Amino acid sequence: MISYQLDTNALLRFLTNDIPSQRSRVEDLIRKSRLHQVALHICEPIFIETAVTLKNYFKYPRDKIVSLLGLLINSPELIIENHQLLVQSLDLYADHPLDFVDCILYNRAQTHNHRLFTFDSQLQKIHSSLLPSP
Repeated sequence: MISYQLDTNALLRFLTNDIPSQRSRVEDLIRKSRLHQVALHICEPIFIETAVTLKNYFKYPRDKIVSLLGLLINSPELIIENHQLLVQSLDLYADHPLDFVDCILYNRAQTHNHRLFTFDSQLQKIHSSLLPSP
């Protein structure tokens, strides 16, 4: 079986349909994955870059970004690196006014039982409010 690493542009074409011919090619790969003819992988940095690009370049609102990234995360045709971390980060992103990268940082710190050092006041506030009680 052929395995593919999908890049950010492939994900963006699929999610935004801004170039329909390219979206069609990604859809073909997804169909082949459904039939177990290919394996489709997304590494964590590509997932993050997709989130950032949807926000900064496409100017999508948070709820639309959450919905689109949710499509990727919940797709059985995609093998996503650090899947659980990204699920938790997307949930945090949906509920709090943080950048997606900050949500990753927060969840990574929690997972590894690290303290979070930041000058970002919004991240400090969320971090303080979500800390478990002693």
